[in-house]
Amino acid sequence: MLILSRVCAEFRDRSGAVIHRVTPETRLTFREAPEAIREDPLFQMLLSDGSLEAAVTNVQRKKLEAEPLEGTDATGRKVPAAPSPGEETRPNASGRKSAAAKTARQEDSGSAEKQ
Repeated sequence: MLILSRVCAEFRDRSGAVIHRVTPETRLTFREAPEAIREDPLFQMLLSDGSLEAAVTNVQRKKLEAEPLEGTDATGRKVPAAPSPGEETRPNASGRKSAAAKTARQEDSGSAEKQ
């Protein structure tokens, strides 16, 4: 499997033996890694936070070769997309943006204009 890691890591098999290492020298380059690294919980964690790219297509590979750090922060994690203009920026109780809050704000400003 072809991977690009933005962070250094050691992947282990079920017995705890190291099966693949990403070192400072191999970080930010495409490397062939054994499929067995998928068994390591670290692999899934790095994949989900965007610190590692795996099984990339040719289009993704060319883009990553040109700019391996694009869209990431200093820790190597993917940066969430910025909200579009006019989108509500206050999070609700669950931490997510609420369309209802935006509607309520618009209704409040509409009723203030009528008075």
